[in-house]
Amino acid sequence: MPPRLPLALTLAVLFPGLLAAAPARGEEAVSPFAPVHEQMLVGLDDFTFDSDWFPMDAPLQLRLIAHGGNSVQIDMPGAGRYDWDNESIDFVGDPDAGRLGLDIGLTLDAKIRFDVLGLQWESDILGPYDYAVIAEDGFTPYLLPGNPERPVNIDDETDPVTFVSVPVTPDIIVAAGNLDIDAYVIVAATLVGDAIEAATTAPMAQLATVVAEGESVSLLAGQGPLPDPLEVDGTLVCGLTTDITIVLKPTLVMEILGQKFEIADIEIPIDLPPFADAIRFAPITMSFPRPPPPPPDPTTGDGDSHGNSSSDSDTSGEPPTTGEVNDTEPDGATTNISDSAPGEAGGADESAGCECAATHEQRSPPLLALLLIGLATRRSRARRDPPR
Repeated sequence: MPPRLPLALTLAVLFPGLLAAAPARGEEAVSPFAPVHEQMLVGLDDFTFDSDWFPMDAPLQLRLIAHGGNSVQIDMPGAGRYDWDNESIDFVGDPDAGRLGLDIGLTLDAKIRFDVLGLQWESDILGPYDYAVIAEDGFTPYLLPGNPERPVNIDDETDPVTFVSVPVTPDIIVAAGNLDIDAYVIVAATLVGDAIEAATTAPMAQLATVVAEGESVSLLAGQGPLPDPLEVDGTLVCGLTTDITIVLKPTLVMEILGQKFEIADIEIPIDLPPFADAIRFAPITMSFPRPPPPPPDPTTGDGDSHGNSSSDSDTSGEPPTTGEVNDTEPDGATTNISDSAPGEAGGADESAGCECAATHEQRSPPLLALLLIGLATRRSRARRDPPR
């Protein structure tokens, strides 16, 4: 019994396109996408607080004049990824690398006056004194819906810090004292990601919007070879709210004409203007190089879809010439190609004879020829070996 042909070889001969190597998956192109946003929410020159004189109608009084402000810094490091197979884009943030920071500042001036037993005095402005604190939190960008860390909340109260401690020395020798001011901050802030907009101008104007963490959206790159690289402008849109209160705790102790006076155990809240708005980060241009073309197909020799590796016979329209063969003898007898001597008409070698035995369109598949030979061999053995 003739040996069986391997299944893979049989399928490859009968169906040459079936086992052709699948086109390699296009490499996923990655480009940094790390939006950063810095903004002054309230400027020191934009907000003023004046406590006026307190306690009201007291012999010793204090007045505080403050200028407060705050700024925000948001860092969202990560990357944009372009899938060349599906012509789509998505974004992935660097784990625990995001940052929301609030810088809160205050400059303070103070004034003191007293009226004791007809002795009156008012100080010049004391200060300015500066106070600053930073509140921050970390997270994984980009805080879009679906991110388990969304929203990022800062809900904090700092410890009191003494930032003013100054002696009070009137120009009269019957009074002296000291002023101390502590401060702490109550911060409430929320940050969420709303969307990432991906825009291109080539090969056509497009705008794709990612509205969920890890979402992949279609963004066509065209058939190529241009543009290469594909350039995409990414814009992150976030929502931010802040509510900040600076609390002052002054302590003023003075001895006037042998009497002790004190202003203490008072908390003065200073509410900075709240912020609640969408923030559009500056666009970042990402570049995605096109993947190299696939290797030539071993079954056809074609390396691309344009069929640049066509044979000469295909381009000329002429059948291949391997020598002229007369199908019949002059007297009408049929010529046996296999019996022809070299150099005679049709006397090519066996492979050439097979080439001439049929036209290009009439050739039998190699597997069929092998199967016929195997069948003939089996029948020949059956004739030689009678049944036992």
